[in-house]
Amino acid sequence: MNVQMVCLADQYISQVNTMFPGSVHDAYILRNSSIPYVMGQLQWHRVWLLGDSGYPNLSWLLTPVQNPRTRAEERYNEAHGRTRRVIERTFGLLKARFRCLHMTGGSLFYSPRKVCQIIIACSMLHNLALRRQVPFLQEDGPDDGVVAAVEPVDSDEEEAEEEDIDNRDSVIQQYFQ
Repeated sequence: MNVQMVCLADQYISQVNTMFPGSVHDAYILRNSSIPYVMGQLQWHRVWLLGDSGYPNLSWLLTPVQNPRTRAEERYNEAHGRTRRVIERTFGLLKARFRCLHMTGGSLFYSPRKVCQIIIACSMLHNLALRRQVPFLQEDGPDDGVVAAVEPVDSDEEEAEEEDIDNRDSVIQQYFQ
């Protein structure tokens, strides 16, 4: 199962996509979701999403610089990595709060459709728990090695458009020089 999630800085999950099997590339899922439309509407408000290197660099989706050549690009990559850890912590918290989503809690022996519904329900309950400030009651806490490792994937998608690279470069120049 390939799950694409978008979360805010406070770990509130704002979008979940469970419609594609694990063999589908992240960039394909993104292209076939509502995210490009939504982000296109927000683009003029200088709102960006951060993605790993498995995603294309777009005007609204910032990815790491593959081979940083300047100190500004290195600082950008460091800030990008620190900020992206929020989604990794969110995955870890979600899996720790709902052990059925983590491999140590067992497997979900249901149809793929039912598993997708369970993931979405757990995401909604996660948001409700955050909104209602429900304390996390696990003794070891959410960072007990449950964090989902998000490994960069070599993208076999088309090269990012020149303007999208220019947008990332302008972000680097404006904020990391």
